[in-house]
Amino acid sequence: MQSRTLAWIALAVFAVAGCEDTAKTDGGSPPGENVTPDTGPPPPNVVTYKKAGESTEADFTGGTEEYLVVPYSVSTTAATAISFDIKLQGSSAADGGLSSSSFKLRPAPLRLRDPALWARWQRRLAVERWTRGLAEKAAQAKMTAPARMDRKLAACSLSSECSATEVCHEGQCASTVTIKVSTFSTATQTIDAKVAKRGTVAAILVDSGDTVAQANVDAMLDKFEKLLYPRDAALFGNPPLKTGEALLLASDRNADGLVWLVFTSKVQEKQAVGFFVATDFDDTDAKSNKADILYLDSGLTKLEHAYSTIAHEFQHLLGFASKVYKAKVNGGGGQLEALWLDEGMSHFAEDACGYGGENVTLLDQEVFTAFSDTAMVSTDDSQAMRGLALTFVRYIFEQKGGVSYGSDGSITDKGGAAMLAKFHTSTKAGTAEVDEVFGSFTDAFDGWIAAISLDGRNVTSYAKFVYQDLVTDPVTGNQIGLKIRGTRKDATGANVTLTGPLEENLTADTSGTVANATGKLYLLKGQTGKVQLSVTSQEQDMRFALIKLK
Repeated sequence: MQSRTLAWIALAVFAVAGCEDTAKTDGGSPPGENVTPDTGPPPPNVVTYKKAGESTEADFTGGTEEYLVVPYSVSTTAATAISFDIKLQGSSAADGGLSSSSFKLRPAPLRLRDPALWARWQRRLAVERWTRGLAEKAAQAKMTAPARMDRKLAACSLSSECSATEVCHEGQCASTVTIKVSTFSTATQTIDAKVAKRGTVAAILVDSGDTVAQANVDAMLDKFEKLLYPRDAALFGNPPLKTGEALLLASDRNADGLVWLVFTSKVQEKQAVGFFVATDFDDTDAKSNKADILYLDSGLTKLEHAYSTIAHEFQHLLGFASKVYKAKVNGGGGQLEALWLDEGMSHFAEDACGYGGENVTLLDQEVFTAFSDTAMVSTDDSQAMRGLALTFVRYIFEQKGGVSYGSDGSITDKGGAAMLAKFHTSTKAGTAEVDEVFGSFTDAFDGWIAAISLDGRNVTSYAKFVYQDLVTDPVTGNQIGLKIRGTRKDATGANVTLTGPLEENLTADTSGTVANATGKLYLLKGQTGKVQLSVTSQEQDMRFALIKLK
């Protein structure tokens, strides 16, 4: 394997200030559809940003104007109910005590609307919390580079030196490898995994006690080698473990040149499709295989269910390998990625690899119904937090330029992949890392709030205020990208109409709460004349945006 060098392409990001104004331009797409982003100067009067305690003016002299008022917190301190007050003054605005605003009723909780889907998502969350715990433990452990076998004693150093049904294991070509599974199996300590098929970047191994159809072996290896591995590696990077060792990549924990995809029914004990176990990179854990392994349930009947999981879990593997393992091998501390950003990137990986349909359901069912109540910068793992983080990762990825896809599915970086790769090698994590790599978490968040509020409304095509158009993956035929409002296909191929975060109608002075690192949308219309508007809060990181819709 050869390492990929991702060129950094600088993209100037328009910085926002507390009193900045931007404005409306005509879009060219039907309502509910994204428009081709305009990279020219920012339009005036569309978005006005203010800090809590400041005021701005909404002009209703035309009689048909509509605005969004969006209080939001850029606080990185976990909180689920940051209080704020909105005050309207002037012309027809209420000028007195507080009154409740009208709002759209939230749908019933997902656990009532779709118990089976809710239960499956809860199982997935439980598995990811478990693997996160293992990663946190492993990040504290000692790690060294793979041991080089004495060539006089070893029959191989790379699996490519072995036959098509063998891998290089501890210096010997082996058709069967003993793998420790007691990390996730209560009944079994080890399994004997047979090499079912070997490729150029991966090998499929199957628990000798299980049976996996050869067609599934062939399909999984083909999909991983032609799509999932190259996409994730191109997007997030897979740098050499040490300078001057181009053939030994950070992800290659056992130095055999391949990623191992191990099918075993023992995965079913965690009620999972598959996962990555970070302790396999640990030198000190007796349960460690000291190998780069992705585990899959051998009982899968439809591999399509596994492709998004592998794209997701391989991001975790690459991130741990580059950010923790590589750093430790080279004498660094090894900074584990912040939970919210790590999961945001993994859900992004599902979409970028062409299998993001379930994220559409996640946004529709979980994120948009609980947008203002969900803290994005949080150590409390939830489906809503993950979906929120996905929208933020996609936004900053596009603001750095994103990527383009070739007709063969290849990726050409335009700056977005370079940014993601820097996340994987930064010595910082979370919001501090966004400050370092993107430029400013607060500026990124300001722009993200505007995009969440405006995308799909056909108000402006300014690139900072909308997401890029969806693209059709030339390999999978599925859609890649993000819509806040509009039609998007889910994992079943069905069209889902996304309507964005719930909005309350602002009719008078109002009090409310918002979680940290998220916002709340209020629709202000039906006023006359010029209305002065202010938001106050005890939270010093509270801001608000006045967004003109028409």
